[in-house]
Amino acid sequence: MEEPLGDDERETFGLEPEEAQNIRADLEDLEGMRRTFQGQGVKGVVIACERCEENHYYEWDLLMENLEHMLQTGESQMHEPAFEVREEEYIQWDYGKGYVDALADAGLEPDNRVEVTRCPWCGTPAEDHFQFCPKCGRSFGAVRIYKELVDRGLDEREVRAMLVRAGFEPF
Repeated sequence: MEEPLGDDERETFGLEPEEAQNIRADLEDLEGMRRTFQGQGVKGVVIACERCEENHYYEWDLLMENLEHMLQTGESQMHEPAFEVREEEYIQWDYGKGYVDALADAGLEPDNRVEVTRCPWCGTPAEDHFQFCPKCGRSFGAVRIYKELVDRGLDEREVRAMLVRAGFEPF
């Protein structure tokens, strides 16, 4: 019986190994950009097309699906242009990639984000990319700072006192 193929060993139709590796890297970059920017209201990326010299707007899931399809079939999918695009809701691919790379170089990868799953003030569940509680509107910034400092070994009471002295609301 043959062993199942790993991600890097799967057959990619019509793609050279280097092309397939580049698409896998783009998928990783896209996920990093999504984790970094989605919580700020960014809907996706805009890519400047060299062929038609137009900007193409992709929401996160659409571009992820297109890249996965290209990896599986060797061909890109056609897609409908974004409807009534608001350019300010999208980031340029090159900008997003550079930003995420700079975070990684500084040791601030989006994967290392401090997770908040529930508002400490009102108890409302929250997704990890939320910056604010969806019910009471309070910022999760102080909670993330608190968790990070406690994880680094600082005393919980000292951290809470520090945050209050800095002007954060107690939680």
